[in-house]
Amino acid sequence: MVQTKFFWYWMMAGSVLLYISFLAGGYMLNMPCSGWALFLGLLLLHLSEVRIAMQVGKPKDIPPLIIVVKTLLFGFTWWLPLRMGVLED
Repeated sequence: MVQTKFFWYWMMAGSVLLYISFLAGGYMLNMPCSGWALFLGLLLLHLSEVRIAMQVGKPKDIPPLIIVVKTLLFGFTWWLPLRMGVLED
């Protein structure tokens, strides 16, 4: 499969949609605690990727704050294509 920018941008959008759907779904199913738990679980998963993302972003002179924010929002769908050279920043 050819790795394109378009593919990775869709993956990033999917990551953000997961955050939204966890919260919205929890409230729609009248189980907001479950929605928040899933939201926080995804946030913790992305938080565990920050160290790797720093190793990828620092050599490309990306500010640490940007690396952390993008990793928390998009997870590996941001730093992996950056490491592969598909995305510049």
